[in-house]
Formats: sequence, structure tokens, C-alpha cells
Amino acid sequence: MASPTNGALERYKSAIATATSVVGAAMLLRRLVADVLPAGTPPLVGALLLLPPPSARRHAVVIEEFDGAFYNRVFLAARAYVSTLLAAAPTGAPPVVKASLPRGAAGAEQITLAMRPGTAVVDVFRGAEVTWRLSSHGSSGRRRADGGGGAGEAFRLSFDGEHKDLVLGAYLPFVMARVEAMARDRRQAKVYSNEWGMWRTVRLRNASTFATLAMDAALRQDVLDDLDRFLGQREYYERTGRAWKRGYLIHGPPGTGKSSLVAAISSHLHFDVYDLDLGAVRSNTELRKLLIRMKNRSILLIEDVDCASVAVLRREDDGGSDASSQQAPKHHKVTLSGLLNMVDGLWSSSGHERILIFTTNHVDRLDPALIRPGRMDKHIHMGYCGFGAFKELTAIYHGVDGHLLFPEIEALLREVAVAPAELAEKLLATDDADAALETAAKLLRDRKAGVEEEAGGGYVKQKLHVEATRPRRRLVPAPAPGRGVSAARRVGVSGRSGMRGRGRGRR
Repeated sequence: MASPTNGALERYKSAIATATSVVGAAMLLRRLVADVLPAGTPPLVGALLLLPPPSARRHAVVIEEFDGAFYNRVFLAARAYVSTLLAAAPTGAPPVVKASLPRGAAGAEQITLAMRPGTAVVDVFRGAEVTWRLSSHGSSGRRRADGGGGAGEAFRLSFDGEHKDLVLGAYLPFVMARVEAMARDRRQAKVYSNEWGMWRTVRLRNASTFATLAMDAALRQDVLDDLDRFLGQREYYERTGRAWKRGYLIHGPPGTGKSSLVAAISSHLHFDVYDLDLGAVRSNTELRKLLIRMKNRSILLIEDVDCASVAVLRREDDGGSDASSQQAPKHHKVTLSGLLNMVDGLWSSSGHERILIFTTNHVDRLDPALIRPGRMDKHIHMGYCGFGAFKELTAIYHGVDGHLLFPEIEALLREVAVAPAELAEKLLATDDADAALETAAKLLRDRKAGVEEEAGGGYVKQKLHVEATRPRRRLVPAPAPGRGVSAARRVGVSGRSGMRGRGRGRR
């Protein structure tokens, strides 16, 4: 016979099981109803059906540190973006964050902040609130040997379900683009030079910028507008089927800032510079291999292209071909056709966002086929220093915007051709602004009077590239009777060897 206690216990268990079934069915029904109701359902209807508010219905995207055996690029971008949120958010950020200085950073201004596992930070995008939460799954620095996930850290990006399309379609692409732009702005440009068919690299530090470059203000703005227009024409180049490249020919006398302009262009665009020495290229095949190894968003620079005989104007003097043109195929393994194919062919189609720059002191010596429109799209003439550029030099080096010597210097610059590098050298000779300006004015007065400097002239008088000279031949007397031709030849050889100790003559 069952006791009353056992009967009460059985009834209690039955009631608990029934209540559990009812609650489970209600929760399932509520979830089904919540999924069926449209997003614009009035809150009162949801309250009558005991539905949670829209803000309580959260979705999440998990971004793990590793994608198989490799780093997840989305995770790396998320970590960089969250660092900016931690630095900018006055409230809502974790009370404790990590700080680090990346390897190779230029200074303390590049210190990055990071969350500790278990903390979160809130971001708002187009009115939608999203939460970044970092969690840890084992060692953050260990890569799974079997190629599986689960090791390292992971971000959990949570948001309201009604913002799912916004987060996946707009917010995550925005984060990736923002981090890419930050990387371009922070990275230091590199300079590559070719050696034995390979590119060798060094970092470009303390490079010139357009703010520190002494050049005509209108010309500076014209170059900046052209560069910015080039960067924003991706759709135009794709629509027209043209290679996304642009060519610049920078020409002018020595010391007028051609190389500094190249550095300023690199700093403005955050492009690497590939400084190609055509004399070190052994064949057209090697030239093609070098160009294929170039990265996108880069500058190919050929300085003093007029010194490469492959690019020199082919002309006929005195009824015959120029001697250098006749001997070019024997002494230069890179041909003009190979150089032109580089400009128009393989190099143009093997990448995008590339700039080709030629610099020269003598534009009239270049072959017209090399600098025609379509290859060199824009010609930039870097002339002698004007008064506007001189004022920029004094402002940069000495912080001087006005001086008693300015009227005299302005008048002298209208009459005297002087390179900006010459004036910069005089301005940097002393920290005293008055003494530096007096030295610059003296240079202009002497140049106007035709007085040479003690050091032997400046950039205007100096030849940057001196052609190879031939030693003067010693006159050999006719062989005396009884002496053969071989003896005369021996005398001639000894005469030429004797000239080596006396230096080279001039042609």
C-alpha cells in the first residue's frame, strides 16, 4: 500500500514535468513567432505575445585568428581597427588595455593598443551598435600543426539581428578598407635598386615632401592634382581597357630638384620606388624579369635617362650615323625596342597603379619615340630658382618670411640663372638667418658680375656627366732607315703608355 508521502512526491514530479513541457513549448512557439513576424511589427504586439525586444535578439560573427594553417586577414584587420576604437573611445572602452610598439615603427606615435581576452568595446556604424569581444582559445602565438582552427584568439562581433545586412554588407568591408588606408599612411616607402638581376631594398627615411620642396606653387599644385586624379580613375581605366599607369618626364638643369620631386611623389602616394639602372641590366630578358617582380602601387624610376645610349636620339651628322648609335648594339644589351616594350607592353599589363618616371638634364637628346604622348603622359620642367621658391627655402630653413634683402634678391633672380640646390647650400651654411641671406645674395651678385666661385663654379657651370675622353696621341716620327715598321709600332705603344701618367686630355 502506497504511503501518502510517496503519492505527493509522484504528483510533484508530474507537475514539474508538465510545467517544463509547457515552458519549452512556449519558448519554441515564441521563437517561431519572432522569426515569422516582420521587422516593422509594433512593439505592443511583441509585448502581448511575450516576445523579447528587437535589441535582445542578437546575432554574432566569430572571427578566428587562424584560417586553417594561416593567419586570418579579417582577424588582423579587426585587431588593427579595434586598436583605433580603444584610442578614440572616451567611454565604453575596457578599463585595462595592452600597449605595444610594432617592430620597425618610426616613433612612439605608432604605439598600438589592444584588448585583453574577455573584454569588449562598442562601436556605432550608421546608427547600428556593434560590440567587439575578444576571447582566447589556447596559446595566441601557436599555429596548429594539423592545419585546424581553434588555436589563438578570436573576435566575436555581435549586433542586433535587424542590422545583419548592414554589418555583413557594409560594416565589415568598411573595416577592411579603413585598415588598408591606415597601413598605406603609416608604412614607410622603400627604395629598390637592381643588382645582378635582383631587387635590393632600403627604407626611404627623411624623404622630401611637397611641403618641403622648393618649386613654383602653381606647378606644385598642378602635379598634386594630376597625381590625385590618377589615383581616383580606377573605374575609368577598367572601362576603357587601358593599363592603370602614368608616365612622367621630369627634365631641367642639374640641381633643380628632379630627384627631390620623385621622393615627394613617393611620399604623397605612399608608393615604393624602383630605381632602375639600365647599365646594370644585362639583357632584355633580365629587364622583363625585373619588371615582373615589381609590386603594384609603385614607381619605376630611370634617372638621367639621357645617359643611356639606348634612349639617346638617333640622328645623322655629317652624312653618317652617329658613332654611339652605330656601336650601341655591341656595347649595350638592352635595346630601344626592349625599353619601349617595357613601357607599353608587359610591364603595363602585369600590374596596376604604377608610375613611370624618367629624369633627364637634356630632353633634346632623347629619342622622340620614348617620350611621345601615351608613354610620357606629362612633362614637368624643373627650372632655375624663382623668388617664390627662394622664399619657401628661407621659410623652411630659417623660418623667415620677410627680410630687407628680399627686394634685391628678387631683382637678381630675374637676371641670374641659379639652381635651388645652390641657394639651399648657402642657406644651410649657417644658423644665422641674416648671414645666410647675405651669403645667398653675394652668390647672386657674383653670378651677375660673372665672378666664379673659388671652388670652381656651381651647378650651372658644372657638367654632371662628363663623357669619356681619349688621350692625345703622341706624334711618332717616321722610322729611320734600317728600322722596320715593328719598331715604329713599339715607339707608338710606349708613347701612349706614357700619356697615362699625365692625365686625360679633353676632346
